[in-house]
Amino acid sequence: MSLAYVLDAVTYEYRSFTHILNTEDNLSYLAYGIEVYRHDYTGSKKVDCIHGITTRVEKMNRLLERLNHAQVSPCHFRDVVEDFLS
Repeated sequence: MSLAYVLDAVTYEYRSFTHILNTEDNLSYLAYGIEVYRHDYTGSKKVDCIHGITTRVEKMNRLLERLNHAQVSPCHFRDVVEDFLS
């Protein structure tokens, strides 16, 4: 393996997280969001996150699987989530 390959090797990891969202009607519900981490030779760094994507864990798991499998670049992350939800 060449040094250039090691220096250019970048992977992305998408992780879900839960949080409580409050509505204007003072209702609260559990929601799922996604964080994206960039891994390279220098380590790991959180680069973006979206809160309140869905309240359904099955839907979140399908989306995470797609993002991680395709190694979606963070610059396309928000567009992919929007397309998935529409």
